[in-house]
Amino acid sequence: MSDPLPILAHGESYAQPVQKKTGGGSKPRPHEYEEARNRLLANIGAVSRQMQTDPDSYLEEKVVCIRMEPKFEAKSYAPSSVLTSSDELQVIGGRRYKTGNVQPQKNGNDEDAGEQLEFAKLYFLRTTSKGLADFENALRTGSNESDAWRNEVMSIRSFDLLEPGEKILGFDAEWKEGLVEAVLHPLQESAEDAVDLFCKAAGLGRDEIEVRSYKDGVTFIAAQLSREATMAAARINPLRTVHPMGRIAFEPIRSAMSAPAPQVAAAQNVPPVTVGVFDGGCNPNVPLLSGYVNAHDAVASLPDQDGIDHGTGVCGAVLHGELSGKGASDVLPAPEVKVESFRVLPPSDPIDIDLYESIDAIEYVVGHNPDIQLYNLSFGPAGPILDDDISRFTYALDVLSYNRDAEPPLFCIAAGNDGDLPSPDNRVQSPADLVNGIGVGAFCILPDGTKARAPYSCVGPGREGAKIKPDLLEYGGDINKPFVVVASSGNALGASAGTSFASPLLVHKLGRMMSRSEDISQHLARALVLHNSKHSDSFVREEYGFGIAPDDPSSCLSCDDNRVTTLYQGMLRPKQLVSLPIFAPGIESAKGLITISWTIVAVCETNPNDSDAYTSSCIVDTLIPHANKYTYSLKGTSYRHTVNLATEEGRIKAAELELQGYTSSTLPVSKPAKKYWEESELRANDMKWDSVISRTQRMKSSSLYDPKLTLQSLFRNNNDPDALTRYYAVVTVDAPGYNGSLYNSTLQEYRNLQPIKLRIEPRLEARS
Repeated sequence: MSDPLPILAHGESYAQPVQKKTGGGSKPRPHEYEEARNRLLANIGAVSRQMQTDPDSYLEEKVVCIRMEPKFEAKSYAPSSVLTSSDELQVIGGRRYKTGNVQPQKNGNDEDAGEQLEFAKLYFLRTTSKGLADFENALRTGSNESDAWRNEVMSIRSFDLLEPGEKILGFDAEWKEGLVEAVLHPLQESAEDAVDLFCKAAGLGRDEIEVRSYKDGVTFIAAQLSREATMAAARINPLRTVHPMGRIAFEPIRSAMSAPAPQVAAAQNVPPVTVGVFDGGCNPNVPLLSGYVNAHDAVASLPDQDGIDHGTGVCGAVLHGELSGKGASDVLPAPEVKVESFRVLPPSDPIDIDLYESIDAIEYVVGHNPDIQLYNLSFGPAGPILDDDISRFTYALDVLSYNRDAEPPLFCIAAGNDGDLPSPDNRVQSPADLVNGIGVGAFCILPDGTKARAPYSCVGPGREGAKIKPDLLEYGGDINKPFVVVASSGNALGASAGTSFASPLLVHKLGRMMSRSEDISQHLARALVLHNSKHSDSFVREEYGFGIAPDDPSSCLSCDDNRVTTLYQGMLRPKQLVSLPIFAPGIESAKGLITISWTIVAVCETNPNDSDAYTSSCIVDTLIPHANKYTYSLKGTSYRHTVNLATEEGRIKAAELELQGYTSSTLPVSKPAKKYWEESELRANDMKWDSVISRTQRMKSSSLYDPKLTLQSLFRNNNDPDALTRYYAVVTVDAPGYNGSLYNSTLQEYRNLQPIKLRIEPRLEARS
């Protein structure tokens, strides 16, 4: 058997900038100007009266809402001109809201199957009494009127305040009291006053809450509240949201199994990759961990046995994978990674105010260990994520996952084990909803050998910016076939099941990929494992994400003669458009069908002030299969013609069309053709603003010539000169009917491409 062909790297060395025409007309507005103006004036009056009625709930800085009409949620419709009416009006965030309109919901037979509420965009504005008066005056006098001003006014549904019921999220009817996380709007001068106002409304002292603030962001408050205190706190104007926080519960490790643990081969070298594990601690002295795990206490509390058991099992999975079928007669290969285990549980405070101490410890550890690029977290507070709220835990990890100056670390997070609860309580749990990392669900193995989502594994959808969550499924075991782990005492094995072990098993595979080649960084490994996940038409996206993780990570690093994978990575600035070649010389002459698949991972900045615009940027991808086929269109009509300019017939046709007034597209024809969808449709169907793209196209070889993939950066704020998005792309061309070796042809024609450098894979046979 021939040695595997390493995948190819440095595809970005052939990237070319592209200039693209912009176009599109103005969208009809839902209101006439005078009607909209008068309605907004009435809204301002109502807001002012409400503030006068309950002055104790407001500060000098106030937060008001501009609610846009449905279909006006795109960033181009943000009310920027309205803000010019006063220097004391500033957008400080946003979210979605329910409009109260209903749309027919169709079933498969196009018959009405009930109705669903429509959602639209809400912007939070920070202002003062003067700002309100300035806005009212501008509306009355028309002093700011311009086309942009009028268009914005005609797109606004209402100007009002957030109601208490819109702030209280995720509480069920049985909830009486417990741990909550409150989120305060970002205020400029009154941030401390807002915290004091919260305490006053909730009946708490400052020593009874934990407060964490982020630069230019919201303030998070953790507190123990009753239902009555929560309702009272929801009335204050600075409060954005309040939601319950669940407790941490580790999956129990069953008693040690009767068979002793296997041995570990002596290491030849120090593993080149270090994995950070945040958990309840571990016992680094058990034989299967000894020499490969350093244990650190990152919190001042004493460890508990459940945490040690859990963390030892997690560290063992990172080092050795899953150990079913292993016993004393087996010798495991020396681990390809080493582990730094950081105990961040239990918290010092026995009532555990929302893990804030643990999150503080994680922020400190990551900031002081730049050499650790891959982390595992197999815990989080119980309870589903909420669309209109972002937990501090999620935001903290996303902040740590973005770095303008260096490649940031990658976090793998267990998705949660409440998948068997009724919806929506079965939804993925924080912080597995982060956008710059991997949320890992679990599969189990059925009696017939089929892999299926484990019933306990939490499901999607994720939040805006990462709507496909969990990202993928890894083996987590179940009661019939448990996950075999390293026990925390003696030289023994234990058994458990849960996403807590699926996540470190995936980290084990990612670490092995990074260890095998210095060309594979953590986010390239992330892109590769998503790209190579196993798909099936029977998989439901909300349950399986991008698929089931590959069994052997080595398979992600190799090609076949006629199935070639190339890596690309780079950075994109606002509005930048680049063309990446899909390396396939002579592909048009191949026999049969060609499959092109690509996966793109973006690492982007996040914005906790706007749950509906959490990712600050995204990448728009376009496949151009044939470099010489262009679209000719006649302005004002739907007439379009596709012309191949590489042929004499095509050039003649193009000349005739130009004489008739047709104009050519700037870029060649894309596949599939890009649709002119509304923003809501782009988000739902094209995953716009998500940080991961994964697609496949199967085409006839005759439809391909010098194919390319264009990537365009799309930023919500194009005025930031320092803004950038990192991208990591994997493209595979599968051409079974290619004449010769596509791999060799690609390397011969594109000399800047290089096979990744592979370290020698450790090989060891089990012995008795």
